[in-house]
Amino acid sequence: MRLITSVLAFGHAPRSDTPVRGAASEARSLRAVPSATSPLMSLPRRPLTRACPAPRHSGMNTMKLARTSSVLALVAGSLLAASPAAASAGDPDPITGQIGIASEYTGKGLGKSNEDPAAFGSVRWQPNAFYVNAFISEATSSRGADSEFILSAGYEHELGDWDVDVVVMHRQMLNETNGVDSSYVEFQGDLSRALTDRISARFRVNYSADGYGATEEAWWTEAQATFKLTSNDKLSVAYGLRRLDGGNDYDAWNIGVKHKFTPAISGDLRWYDTDSHELGSRYDGRLVASISYSF
Repeated sequence: MRLITSVLAFGHAPRSDTPVRGAASEARSLRAVPSATSPLMSLPRRPLTRACPAPRHSGMNTMKLARTSSVLALVAGSLLAASPAAASAGDPDPITGQIGIASEYTGKGLGKSNEDPAAFGSVRWQPNAFYVNAFISEATSSRGADSEFILSAGYEHELGDWDVDVVVMHRQMLNETNGVDSSYVEFQGDLSRALTDRISARFRVNYSADGYGATEEAWWTEAQATFKLTSNDKLSVAYGLRRLDGGNDYDAWNIGVKHKFTPAISGDLRWYDTDSHELGSRYDGRLVASISYSF
């Protein structure tokens, strides 16, 4: 498998610096990440990746790390079995992945690991414009969850100077108390493009008809700008709106820098905050550091 750059994103996900052709391709290379949105959240387009730091409590967290690794290994094996014959020499490997650690797992601007470090990983199969991605991270909830698993399928397309990415995601908080509605489906669309050689922009809309727990209809809209500082450094800033039927509405934002140490190893330092600190510690401002390895 070829090496690619990784990064922790706020909802979702930059690409590594590969040779570009035209504005649409440059938009991909400048795109900033996730959120540990997340995923699309994210996780990555083909060269993409996310990151996360080792948990504090050794016994239980060792078991969680082992379970995370097992799930990713099973997903990777399934994708390998489902893929066509191995790519001929010189063709891009359709299967890529990432592992990482962050000082806290975040999603849609909120803390999701109770201020503890979280390890995560993903595997992606993309033989053409269609792709399948599996992502897992340590996470916590008031109902006893210890991790979150996201399985997604999407389609990427260039439309003139614009990049279009549409994806459907199935999200599951694992090991929660019986009776909790901990799995739900989200639909997401990204529209992005390069504005200059160094600046790109992305607009994201995420929708769920029946969200997590008691939440019913849920929307997340986010605007993001990325500035290429050097060949190895990117600054990105994003502002998002969360609107829920049966939950708490809030606005969230983040700003941070991603640094590429090697073609496969990158780090991210990012400040997250919201306008609703009164709703609890998950909504407080936080500085999140991460490092990840892409393969």
